[in-house]
Parts: sequence; structure tokens; C-alpha cells
Amino acid sequence: KRLLILYHLHHHPINAVDIISDNTVGFVSDIPKNVPAVKLLLVPTVPLATVAVAALPILGGVLIIGIPFFLPILLIVLTLGLSLGAIGSSVYFSTREGRTRIQHIAEPSYQTFLMTKTGQRIVYDVGPRPSPQSLAHAVLPSDMIGKLIVSLVIDAIGSASYLIPLAGEGFDLTWAPVSMILVGALYDDVMPNLKYIALIEELLPFTDFIPSATLGWLKEFAPSIIDEARGRMGDAKRVGRRERDALANLHLSRQ
Repeated sequence: KRLLILYHLHHHPINAVDIISDNTVGFVSDIPKNVPAVKLLLVPTVPLATVAVAALPILGGVLIIGIPFFLPILLIVLTLGLSLGAIGSSVYFSTREGRTRIQHIAEPSYQTFLMTKTGQRIVYDVGPRPSPQSLAHAVLPSDMIGKLIVSLVIDAIGSASYLIPLAGEGFDLTWAPVSMILVGALYDDVMPNLKYIALIEELLPFTDFIPSATLGWLKEFAPSIIDEARGRMGDAKRVGRRERDALANLHLSRQ
């Protein structure tokens, strides 16, 4: 059996992952049956969880007051957490259950993407390869709320350099071309030059406060929102005028 497992590890990595995961899951699921005393470990979880919930405001206040001192530690912890999350996700999605779940999630998105011109150019040889901006345009949302959320995230990431005064400007050099691609994919039809503004404001120091992506959202959707608000206000005025006239006529008829 050991030789068989080594053979699968060498020649069939996916099958080896399935064998290891099946044995591990079976062993872990059988622990409560084989070792009943393990259930006693659940007893202190309730008071510990209560203390943790009660201490959240205190911990939040300490973090807010000491954020200049805790920021490097938080960044290190966040980096480690993201790294462990990425490794754990990779291991999970390589198992049989993970592959099945990601297939159910990714299949509709893949079919939708395949119906676009960009997706057909990537999968099939039907034209020139799409640019990064075309790929981003095919993936990013096109509705008002979706664009607003993405725009706020883009501007928030661009302004995050103020948290680390010196190292943040170095991060802007990496984020600037990414921001230009995303802003161009979102608003190239409305403001073709906005992507260059996004690039420049990320490259220049102390200009990250300019919300380039949100300005593009305002350019595209603010006129329609204002027109709709004016229309509703006009409708409300007309309804109020009619009600006023009806009340006046009713008063006159009673007299």
C-alpha cells in the first residue's frame, strides 16, 4: 500500500491528493467516535467566546489609539494570513471535493465569459489576443452599483499609501499601471483620458487623494441620477398641486 501511494505521488499528483485527503478526512471525522473525551474540549469554548465578544470594543479602542505602532504588526499578520489562506485554498481546491465545488462555481462564469468577444479571442484563434484592458472590461461589472463599488475599492487602494508614508509611494509605482488599466476598462467609453489622469495621480507624490475612478462614475451616472431626481421632484410637485386644487375645490363646494 505504501509503494502504491508513493507511485501515485510520483506519477499522479491529483490522485495522490485525493488519497491523502480521503484518509485524513476519515481519520479526523472518526476522532469523536474513537476518543469521546475530545468532546469535553467544547466545554470551555462558550465562556471563552463570551469573553472574546465582550473584549472586542476594548481591543478596537486600543488598536485605534495605537494604530501607528500596531500598523507594521497588522501588515505582517495580514500578509501571513493571506499567505496561509492562499496555501490552504490551493490545498483544498486540489482535493476531490474542492475541485467539484469550484467547478460548480466557475462553470457559469466561464460560459458567460466564453460568450464575449474577449473570451473567444483567448480560447479560440479568431483574432488578435486581447489587451489587459479588454480582459478587465470583460470581467468588471457594467451596472451602476457594481461600478461604484469597484471604483471606491480602486480609490481606496490608491489612497492606502498614506498609511505608510515612505513605503506607500513605492507601492504607488506598482499600483499606477494597474489603476490605469482598471479605470480605462471601466470608463474609457465615457472619459477616454481618465486612465491617464489615474496613472499620473498615482505616480506623482501627494496626489493619491484624487478619486479618479469615482470621478469617472460621477461623469457616467450623475447626470442620469440628477435627471431622475428632477423628474421625481416634478412629479411630486404636480401631485401636490393637484391635491391642493382638489382640497380647494372641495372647500368651495362645501361653502
